[in-house]
Amino acid sequence: MKICVQTGDVIDLVGYEKGYKMIKKAGFGAIDWNLDHALPSSKIKKGEIKGCIFEKSLSEVKEHYAAELEEIRKNSLEITQAHAPFPAYARNIPGSLDSMIPLYIRCIEFCGDIGCKNLVIHGISYYLDDTVNTPESIYELNRKLYTSLIPALKNSTVTVCLENIFSGHNGVNYQGNCSDAAKGAAFIDEMNAIAGREAFGLCFDTGHANLLHHDMRLIIPAYGIRIKCLHIHDNNGSSDQHRAPLTGTIDWNLFLSALKEIGYKGDLSFETFAQTNAAAKFDEDMILPWLELICKTGKKFREKLRKKE
Repeated sequence: MKICVQTGDVIDLVGYEKGYKMIKKAGFGAIDWNLDHALPSSKIKKGEIKGCIFEKSLSEVKEHYAAELEEIRKNSLEITQAHAPFPAYARNIPGSLDSMIPLYIRCIEFCGDIGCKNLVIHGISYYLDDTVNTPESIYELNRKLYTSLIPALKNSTVTVCLENIFSGHNGVNYQGNCSDAAKGAAFIDEMNAIAGREAFGLCFDTGHANLLHHDMRLIIPAYGIRIKCLHIHDNNGSSDQHRAPLTGTIDWNLFLSALKEIGYKGDLSFETFAQTNAAAKFDEDMILPWLELICKTGKKFREKLRKKE
């Protein structure tokens, strides 16, 4: 069970040579690689996806990331999970999903090549102000998205992880794709049945669950062994703040108790970029102390998970 941290936005702030040394020095043994930074969501929503590295051949993708990957290896950091660009679909851009699917296939191939076992690909959520789709048509879009990835996953070691996403309208948070545990679990099971192997799982996001006021003791067991990786971060229960644990309102003992109940054996990966961004805004020298504290928190989480009652 490795302690991991997302590469964004540390690498963006200080560069990958300094950034990976900093992550290693803080005590982390692995990373969640933010491949989504190759294509910002703001561009996808405008239909501006041309020029993304994942449009190119696998050999070109490998060449593009070669120097950064060398730095990751030099610091003995394992890439246990990665995050693909999102969203997969922009309702005001005709054909947006069809344009994104080849990028996701290339991401899967790249992750397989570098030995990254989990790739997070967000599903598509229904929004209350959507005048184009219905919940039923959104389901079909998700089905198209994930079944389109199955050929690439057939002979791959990569697991594509959906995420429990929240939606929002007029300042109110509500269920997004896979945040309803029963529906999310059923969809993952359906995709795995079609794939003929355990090709899909869930990345459980603690912050999103807290925004929807989910009880960790209920929702985590409902997903059960489908949970393959984590996005661990805290918030105040009303906005997606990506704070370090113990700085928001999540009851972390309940979270750990639920993980222990399902026998979670994956890694503990932190998505606390807002905390390190705030530190960097004050003074770049404050990034490392926050990374060290987050890593220390992860080690304490691991200790509690391993502790026999």
